[in-house]
Amino acid sequence: MKTRLKPVALLLFSFISMLCLTQVISADVLDAPDPANNIPQVNAGNVLKDYTQKNLNVIDNTTPKGNMDRKYIERTIDENDPGTVESYSTTPDSTQQTTLQTKLYLPDGFNVTNYQHGNFQSVTLDDSGNMYFIESNGSDTNLGVIVKYNLADLNKLGAGSDPMIVWNAFNYFNPYTDEGVQHNQQYEDAYEQLKAPNADLKKIKSEVQNLQSTTSKKDAAKANRQKLSALENQLETDQKQIKRIKQQNPDLFKYAAVAQAAQLSPQVDIGHGQTLSFNPQNKHLYIVEDNTLTDLKTRDQNNTVLEMTTDSLKPLRQYNFKMYHGDSGNLQLHTLTFDKQGNAYWGRKNGLGYMFFYGRLDQHDVQFQAAPTYFKNRGGSPNQGVSYNPANDRLYYVTDDILTSIPTQSVRDGSFTANDIHYTAFTSKRECESLTFDQQGYGYQLMLWPAEILKSSTPLD
Repeated sequence: MKTRLKPVALLLFSFISMLCLTQVISADVLDAPDPANNIPQVNAGNVLKDYTQKNLNVIDNTTPKGNMDRKYIERTIDENDPGTVESYSTTPDSTQQTTLQTKLYLPDGFNVTNYQHGNFQSVTLDDSGNMYFIESNGSDTNLGVIVKYNLADLNKLGAGSDPMIVWNAFNYFNPYTDEGVQHNQQYEDAYEQLKAPNADLKKIKSEVQNLQSTTSKKDAAKANRQKLSALENQLETDQKQIKRIKQQNPDLFKYAAVAQAAQLSPQVDIGHGQTLSFNPQNKHLYIVEDNTLTDLKTRDQNNTVLEMTTDSLKPLRQYNFKMYHGDSGNLQLHTLTFDKQGNAYWGRKNGLGYMFFYGRLDQHDVQFQAAPTYFKNRGGSPNQGVSYNPANDRLYYVTDDILTSIPTQSVRDGSFTANDIHYTAFTSKRECESLTFDQQGYGYQLMLWPAEILKSSTPLD
């Protein structure tokens, strides 16, 4: 049996719905995050089970060739040369046919510091549809910020049909340009104009909620209707005033909404920046602070890894550990990813081939060991990153214009053949910085320059 709501209750719900849809803005387009200080430390000592090359198996695989010479096609974006939708199809010798197509252009920076120059090094997705980027201040600083966007919210703001909207929003409010300074001032002026009607709306919401709590009382119903009628007139007046202010400069509020949908971490040590990863088991982010691109120079030095929350993007703890190899080596992480069980993986070049390591990286257990089997042939030159696909439980290593994958179980037990290796190769001649996956297995590739996210047309194998 369906119960009909009383007219007074219907009015209340209608008012509350209208109030929830009213955007309340803040004085600053983007709030600068607080610095990260006094981070708890986890000192784990040597965490690597040593290995010798001769005790590892090798798969003599035949791989498609990616970009081996590190010569890239580059271009810049400006208002007179907007970004186009790029599209790159796989080569015929790939194990699947798919296309990478522009999903989103990233801005020259998220307006945190004047170091910004469109240098993005990592992208990762969590299991709730949030995407995280690392913006690097440059190799001379080893500093950067992590930026979070909910993709569904971003699509509602226009990213679903306009891949330039984030680039445009942060360019519009760029405080390091004269035009950006002017737009920030316009936003502050609008904020002052909206103070009074927004405060009135907040007051109305409170009054409506108070009336809602008394609607069940018969003796209050008539008085409530009279008060609601007055509130309705007041609400209409405030909404007209807000609408009139916003219509004076629609781009100002459109781009402000896009900018304010971003969440920023504090400035942190991001190292080279190519290791941002999401651990599905504990729902945390990790970033390796690898400030050199080699192994560690001495046995006294540590790998350092920062663990962060996904909700506040605040650092939780920092891990310090060594990975002794042989009599003098001390390996350093430059890649990192996690599977659904919280197992950690990283990879490194092995001559012309590639090898993985696996283990754990959490508060109570830090350990790694070499995978029993490695690839003889890599297919591309740089070691750009590793990534995990939750839809097919496969591990990928990324090098320019080629993605190579095997099942995670095969990484741990070494039980794979050349036929188990999948290749997704392109001829984009772009620098392929990072790869991440949604829960359906679609791949999102970060490419430079310009910085953009490209999405695969099909789930990757």
